[in-house]
Formats: sequence, structure tokens, C-alpha cells
Amino acid sequence: MLASHSFKRLFSGVALALLGSAALAQAYPVKPIRLIVPWPAGGAADAVGRALAEGLRAELGQSVVVDNVAGAGGNIGTQQFIRQPADGYTLLLTTVTTVVQIPMVMRDKEFDPVKSLTPIANISSQPVVLVAHPSVPADNFPAFVEWSRKQPDGVHVAVAGPTLEVASALVNKGANIKMVNVPYRGAAPAFQALLGGEVKLFFTVPTASTLEFTKQGKVKVLGVTSAQASPLIAGAEPIGKYVPGYVQDINFAVWGPPGLPAPVLAKVSEAIRVAMTAPEIKERLNAMAMSPAHSDPGKLVSITEHEVANIKRAMEVATIKYGE
Repeated sequence: MLASHSFKRLFSGVALALLGSAALAQAYPVKPIRLIVPWPAGGAADAVGRALAEGLRAELGQSVVVDNVAGAGGNIGTQQFIRQPADGYTLLLTTVTTVVQIPMVMRDKEFDPVKSLTPIANISSQPVVLVAHPSVPADNFPAFVEWSRKQPDGVHVAVAGPTLEVASALVNKGANIKMVNVPYRGAAPAFQALLGGEVKLFFTVPTASTLEFTKQGKVKVLGVTSAQASPLIAGAEPIGKYVPGYVQDINFAVWGPPGLPAPVLAKVSEAIRVAMTAPEIKERLNAMAMSPAHSDPGKLVSITEHEVANIKRAMEVATIKYGE
């Protein structure tokens, strides 16, 4: 009798928990959602976050507030996010590479890029572009390589985050040149440094402002990191054409805190899927040479695992001093 009574209590507890979880998902969201973007306002991640916030607001019927928590190559905001309640009211939007590099940047050996967060959806992919100040006497990547090899002290390149540090290191190795990384806290200040001539180069993502400055002749594009030329970046050839095997796209994705309830995860993932099909969001992403690429949580895990392998290979051929 005691065993039977205990089983009934256990069963009732499980049933209530399941009903509670289902009720939570049905009611969710009942208040505004905070979307942490661990990069400064004005950069590519911020632009993606604000576009997604508008789409989610339309789908979920609640305000989605973008919170820029910058620092340490995107990792301060990500670490802050991990400590948030797993209730669906705080989400994270950043690059897959940022999440993968947390153990190296933050010296956090316990963090697992796959298991320490709840993957929700990959939402877009984008190439990196190498842009130059107009004073650089080269209009394409081969001419740049020839010129840079004549610079005894190397050429200063602005980078904003470890993803772009990896890009410059791999190109250095593959093209046998010397680009010296100059780190900035976000794409906006790095781009201003390029415009002002403080640095000669900038590895960045092609935001609308970058493309506009290119049209105005204030900067010039020397190459892209994608496998194919992008029709949205006029005249830019893939760097991999001259550095065999070099391809590096940036994937922007959304995560929940560890332990996010499955029904809430499913509701957010579906809302993101619908939001990313909106013509106005596609137009905004295309303006930054991005391709909307919604995927489910399982696919995001696969993308993350692939990026883990990529970073390990990159560190075998390049010296990246994370966190310094």
C-alpha cells in the first residue's frame, strides 16, 4: 500500500510538472523578452538582432528588447547570459564562433559549446570581407599580397572579435604575408579607425554601411571569405581562389540558457522560423550580404560541432592568443 501510494504521488508530481510546462509554453510570453547581443550597437550582430527582434515581436505579441552587452570579443555578454533564468525571457544572439571560442577566450574549461547552452536556431550566414583604406595601392587580393610583402613591418588590420583574428591569421599563413591585428571592441569603432586611416585594413562583415562606403570610394573591397563570389559585393573575388582551401563564413544563431523547457524552446524556434521568412527581414539581411538560413536546434548543434573542428584546425596553423 505504501509503495502504491508513493507511486501515485510520484506520478501525480510528474503529471503536474508536464501540465505546468505545457501551460507555460501556451501562455509564453506574458512579458517583454530580452535579447542579449554581446556586441556594440552599429555592428552586424546588432543589425541582425534588431531585425530579428522586430520579427519576433510580430510573431509572439511581446516587445523584444535588444541589449548590447559588449566586451572580450563577445564573451562578456555571453557569460552574463548563461547565468539568466531558463524561462525564455532572456535569449542570446551571437555568432557560432563566439560561442565555440568561450573556453579559449575566457579560460573556462568547463564550458561546452554544445551542452552549456540551449541551441534554438541558426538564422543567417555571411561572408567576411577584407576592406582597405583608399591609400592602399591595390584594388584586388593578388595586388594587395604583392604590395604587403614589401612592407617590412607588416600591415595593420583592424579586427573586432576572435572570429576575425582567425581570418587574418589564416590568410597570413596561406598567402605568406604579415597582417598585424589591431583589436577593437566592435565593428563600429574598428570601421571608424579604417576611415580615419589609423589602420590600412579591416576584416569585417559586409554591413549596409560598409557596402555604402564602398560605393562612395571611401573604402575598397579586396576579397571575400566565402567559397563563391557574392552578387551583393560587387567585384569581390573569393580569397580562397588565391589561398587554396580557405573558406570562412559567419553564422548568426540564437540560444537559450541551459535548461530551457522544451515547449518554450519549440515555440521560440517556430517564431524565429516564421519571422525569418518575412520579406522585410530578408531584404535587410540581403543588404548586408547575408543569407537567411533558419535551421532547427539539431542543425545548429551540427554547425557548432563543425566550427569546433574548424577552430582546432585554425589553431594548428596560426597563433591566436585568446583573451589577451
